[in-house]
This record gives sequence, structure tokens and C-alpha cells, in this order.
Amino acid sequence: MATVFMKWLERRPQDYDRGIQLLTLGKLGSLQAQIVHHLIFEETRVLEIGCGTGELTLIMAQAGAEVTAIDISPPMLAEAERKVDQAGLADRVEFKVLDAALVGDHFDGGSFELIVSSLTFSEMTTQVRAYVLKTCLTLLAQGGRLAILDEVLPEKLAARLFYSAVRIPLRFLTWLLTRTTTHPLRDFTTTLSHAGYTTEVIASELGGSLQLMIASPGKEPGGMAFPRTVLGRLQHHTSLRTLLIDIWATFFRILPPYPKIEPGLYAVGRPDPNSVVLVTGNFDLTVRRLVQAIEGKVSAWVLVVDSAGINVWCAAGGGFLNAERVIGALRVSELEEIVHHRDLILPQLCANGVDGWLIRREASWEVHWGPVRAEDLPDYLVAGKDKTDAMRWVRFPLKDRLEMVTATLGFYGLIILIPVAIFLRELFWPIFISLVGLSYFYAVIHPWLPGRDGLMKSLPLALIALAGLATYVLLWEPLPWPRIFNWSLGLIGLSVFTAAELQGMSPRMRGEQANWGWEVIIVAALGLTYWLVPQALGWR
Repeated sequence: MATVFMKWLERRPQDYDRGIQLLTLGKLGSLQAQIVHHLIFEETRVLEIGCGTGELTLIMAQAGAEVTAIDISPPMLAEAERKVDQAGLADRVEFKVLDAALVGDHFDGGSFELIVSSLTFSEMTTQVRAYVLKTCLTLLAQGGRLAILDEVLPEKLAARLFYSAVRIPLRFLTWLLTRTTTHPLRDFTTTLSHAGYTTEVIASELGGSLQLMIASPGKEPGGMAFPRTVLGRLQHHTSLRTLLIDIWATFFRILPPYPKIEPGLYAVGRPDPNSVVLVTGNFDLTVRRLVQAIEGKVSAWVLVVDSAGINVWCAAGGGFLNAERVIGALRVSELEEIVHHRDLILPQLCANGVDGWLIRREASWEVHWGPVRAEDLPDYLVAGKDKTDAMRWVRFPLKDRLEMVTATLGFYGLIILIPVAIFLRELFWPIFISLVGLSYFYAVIHPWLPGRDGLMKSLPLALIALAGLATYVLLWEPLPWPRIFNWSLGLIGLSVFTAAELQGMSPRMRGEQANWGWEVIIVAALGLTYWLVPQALGWR
């Protein structure tokens, strides 16, 4: 359960150590101390994968080890480096911003006597995990060992049920805070055995959900040691599963669990070494729409990169799809051994977060930014990767606007309507009709509302909503002034919320987070108005 809240703590390096010790009831520190006690000697050469804020790094260096510590998070590394410098041990530790999948490119074989990892392997996909284990075999010196301290799924039924009951709400809460989640390791000793290690679990805490495993290179890897270079063939089809996923994605796609597929390399049609390589994220709907667009027209290799189950535009903008992940996916898939070229086609909509030049420089693959829409890919490829203006322009037609409003309402509707149903039951249906009506009305008239972002568009939307209220009062049901006042404030608030929050549904505008500060100010102003004006006018 520790790695669930760890995702939130990673965004607050200064609070990470205290938080993670609380979440593990202090057991993480004691297990890390066992690593030092059993495996660290003077001048032991150590590679630490996923060092975080450097707690384990520090105690290994204090015990005399020469540590190379890597992590993908610069803020976490900065905190780790501060600790080591403060302890006067900077000469014993080298820090690197590095993805675990790239360690084989940066270190020579046999460089380390010990490789350690704490709460890191559970954050990897199955394919990346197997690839890193394979790479670690080459990095270990003769007699070297691999120490893994991580969250695992308990084996005993009672412990597993308790673990799941506690973890599920924590996983949901962590998603609300960070838009990410984690998965415990399952049957990991078997995974290590298949990868060519002999393994011993030397310590277990928290009902078996937190384990310290020591692995040594042993027998030759078995038939399941490494992932297949191609995970399978993708085909467009309709089944009960896809229908259920489509229903979920229609209304609740921004709620976990995200429908996603296993990252890795797939085939569409019958690709050969000269076939194109298309890169996308691992959101299930994105992959299926890509396959639907090209199946029967193009045979291609599809490299599905771990985007945390988020669509490519949102994932790139939120840091979940970047050049480092693409490079890591290239390494893991061993794609360079499959195709005779070095050309990748990435979606144009992920260019906001994927550094194409970094991929060119670090991986020696040429990056081509494909069309905005997957259905244009066949024509784009026939034209020799030459995009027309129509392929380049970001369109947001009515169909897409209605789809995105429906998906967004599924989440925000729950946030607003559940408290209303509990505390203001008599207002449920009026607020429901207002929220849904304003949202879909906004989707229809969105292109014609003045303003470059949702906050500016909320001003004319609010005026239209107030005009609708005035028409209702004049032609249908006269209302007393206090109710007109209350409904006016409510419609203004709903208009601001609808337009400002729903702007994140369009790639033509900034993410909705850009408006949160102004939304708080507007809500405070509306609340103050609601409190003061009735008192001044004697309505209360």
C-alpha cells in the first residue's frame, strides 16, 4: 500500500521521507537497514535504481559503499543530493537523472557488486520490469547480487483480502491527487527465477505486502525469461469487453481504473522489416481507434508507450508521455533488431510533451510528427509522410465536443450532484438540469463564444444563462427577488465552472488547471455576495 501514496509524496520531496515512513509504519527504514547490514561493505560498488530522496543512498554511503544513484525525478534527486552533501559524503555518491530502462546504455557490464531498488519495480510495466532484470544480469560483477525491497501482493487469502480492502480506497484517493496509481508485484520470485536469478525472501512486513528479496544470478533464464519482442497482433473487433470499455469511457474516462493495454510492441496487419513504426500511448480507446483507422490499409509496427492509460495529448501535457518513456520503450522492445530503418511516426498531439530532438540524439531514431487524426494516417503514408494543412490543423467538431462534455460531466457531475443529493435534496433536479443543460449548450456554441480560453468564454455563457433565467421568470413562473438573486449567483457559478473546467477537453486551449486560481477567487466573491447582499437588503 505504500507505493500508492508514494505517487503523491513524489510530488512533495520535502515531505516524502516522513510520509513514506508513516505509510509503512516505520518498516521501510528497518528493511533498508537490513540491506546495509547484509550486503554493504567498505567500497562496495552499488547501483541504486529509483533512489528517491536518498534515504537508502545515504545509509549505504555512510557504511562505506560507492553508490551510483539514479532516478527519473529531478526534484527527488535534488533532495537526495542535498542530504548527501549535508552529510559530507558527496565523494561517495554519484547522482544521475536516468530512466531504469536505460541503465544498460550508461554503464559497462560487470560494473556493480550490488544493485538495489526500493519501491521501484512495482512502478514498472511487466515488459520494462523484465528488461531491467535482464540488463541487471549484465551489470552485476562476478558474485554480485540484486536486492529488491518492494510492495507485493500477499500470498495468504486473509492477508490479501485485508490488503485489497485497505488499498482500493487509497488507490482511488491517490489517483484524485496525482492522476496516477501503482500495482503491487505478483508472484515476483517466479519472475526473478524466469529471468535467471535464484531468490531468497529474507524479510517480510505488513502482512507480507512489503518484502526484501535478495537475488543472485543463477541458472540460465527459462523459456519465459524475457518478454517476446512482439506482444501480439492488434485487430479491430467489437466484443462485450470493448462495449463495456466504450460505455465507461463515454461517461467516466477520467476516473480510474483507466482502460489501457500492456505497453510494448505490437503488429497490425503483416508488417515486415521495412514497415512503418507508429508510436502511441496505452489508453485502450486510443489504441483501438488507431487500429481501426489503419487496419486493412497499412501493415505497421505499433509501439505502445506507457502513458499511464491517458490519451496522448493529456499524457504529454501532464508529463506521463515524454521522450524518455519513448526511448525506454524502444530499448525494451529491441525494435532496432526488427526493422531496417530508424523512423518513428508520433502523433502530432503529443509534441507538447515529447522532445523529438532528444529521441534523435539519445536513441538515433528520426522522429516524424504524424497527422492530428489517426484516420489521416493512410493518406499521410501514401504521400510519403507529407502532411497537408488539413492533416495538420487541430479541429474540434461538434461530435468531439459532445463526446468530451459527456466524459467530463461523468466526473464533475458526481462531485457536484452527490453532495447536493445528500444536503440539498430539493435542489437536486434544478441543479442537475442546469449543469447538464449549460454543459451541452456550451459544447454546441463553444466555437462562437468570444474568448481564447474557458474562463473568458464563461462571461458570455453566464450572460446567456441569466437571459434564460429572465425569460423563464417573465414568461413562465414569476419568482420572488431573493430566489432570482440566488439562482442568478448559482447560474453564474455554474457557467464559470462549466466553461473554465471544460476547456481541458479541447487541445486548442490550455488545461483547466490554468484557471483554478481565478475560479477560487470567483467562488469566494460569489460566496461573499451571497452572504452580504441579502443582509444589506433585509432579505434575512
